[in-house]
Amino acid sequence: MPILKRSVIAGALIALGGLVGTASAEVTTLKIGAAQTSAGSLPVIVAEQENLLKTEGLAYERFDFKGGGPAVQALASGSVDMCICAVEHAVRLQEKGLGGKVLVSLADRHSYAMLTKADSPAKSLADLKGQKIGITSAGSLTDTTVRYAIRKLGMDPDRDFELISVGRAGAQQAAIQAGVISAGMFTTPDIQITLGESDQFRILEDFRTLAYPSHGLVVTDAWLEKNPETAAKVSRAIKAALRRIDQDHAVLTSAIKEMFPEVKKDEIIQKIVADATSGYISVDGVVAPQSYEVLGEMMRTVDPDVELASYDEVTVKNLP
Repeated sequence: MPILKRSVIAGALIALGGLVGTASAEVTTLKIGAAQTSAGSLPVIVAEQENLLKTEGLAYERFDFKGGGPAVQALASGSVDMCICAVEHAVRLQEKGLGGKVLVSLADRHSYAMLTKADSPAKSLADLKGQKIGITSAGSLTDTTVRYAIRKLGMDPDRDFELISVGRAGAQQAAIQAGVISAGMFTTPDIQITLGESDQFRILEDFRTLAYPSHGLVVTDAWLEKNPETAAKVSRAIKAALRRIDQDHAVLTSAIKEMFPEVKKDEIIQKIVADATSGYISVDGVVAPQSYEVLGEMMRTVDPDVELASYDEVTVKNLP
């Protein structure tokens, strides 16, 4: 698992407890959890590299988790200040009375594709009926997405398939190759890396065309109420980074190299840049109402009894 400067392996989070590191009395250091090492974190990296966080008196530590489930648990417990998570998790926090909100939208489209072996006879998800599919973790965006897709086929995800919590790309690749699962869920940039470095895999289902708020900086009401000025600074810095990315896609190159040092091939890096800036990364940091409607449809398909918060309840407005 790649580790950014000022990043810490998520497993060490328990030991850190409530400690908050600060570089100086003037700098506020944020603890940001990430559902996994994915393109959703790139705007935050750009904000750092372009000194946009520093301008606001901010620094950060990032904690990489193995899926959105554990990341949002850390957020709910206060172990991290915010998380780079699916907007769905803000809705789940609202449902639990914890007041989850999206401080800044990071991505306007879905980020996952389902990969299988290149020589698999399956032509679609329906062809995998009765087989095992890899997700990152229970309760994650991958879990919801696969269940949604299966329901849309008129099938039952618990009866007609077996969903297995595998983790991220490396583990998914190994599980597919070993025959433990028939297909697995991969996100940008793991999609590009996997397909660019091996001819053993192919895309079976591509969810990246869906207008869906796949990543946002999610906070709780409790943190927001205690830290309105910090929230405003974070919002300004990340939205400035999004504008910079939109104006000059090349700024992503150094962010990708820092975040994924194992990627050496320039053609793969440029493919990640091209895919990330083709509608995936938000240009303004605002959750699009239409994408929130898709999220609601997806969540209701999986759980008809879900208490879906209103758009206004999960978006942050009127910062100082």
